[in-house]
Formats: sequence, structure tokens, C-alpha cells
Amino acid sequence: MNAEQKLAEYFDKLMHFAKNDSKTPEDSILLAGAMMAASRVIFYEHLDAKEAQKLFDQGGLDLIELVKPTIH
Repeated sequence: MNAEQKLAEYFDKLMHFAKNDSKTPEDSILLAGAMMAASRVIFYEHLDAKEAQKLFDQGGLDLIELVKPTIH
């Protein structure tokens, strides 16, 4: 399995988890925040600080763009 396939599989598993465990929009947003926090820890454990921050910054921007339309 290549990296793209693994990433898609992980994404599908996380979305399945979110769909089945999040009861409210707030739950979903909090889960997304927890996923971001976990990703930051993992990035910093396995990459140098500059690479980790770049990936985290881009992921954060992607989430903000996704969530922005739902914020009232």
C-alpha cells in the first residue's frame, strides 16, 4: 500500500469515528481540534521543528477554511 492509499484509509477511519461518535456540531469541532493536537505531537516527534510547524500551519489553515462557513 502506498502513502496516498494509507492516508486515504486513515482519513476514512477518522471520518467514520467522527460520524459515529460526534453527537453535535460542537462535538465535531472539538474532535477536529483534538485531531490537530494529536497531529502536532506526532509531527514534532518525527520531523524537525521547521518541517513540523510548516505541516501544522498548513493543516490549520485548511481546517479554518473548512470550518469558516459554519461559524455564525
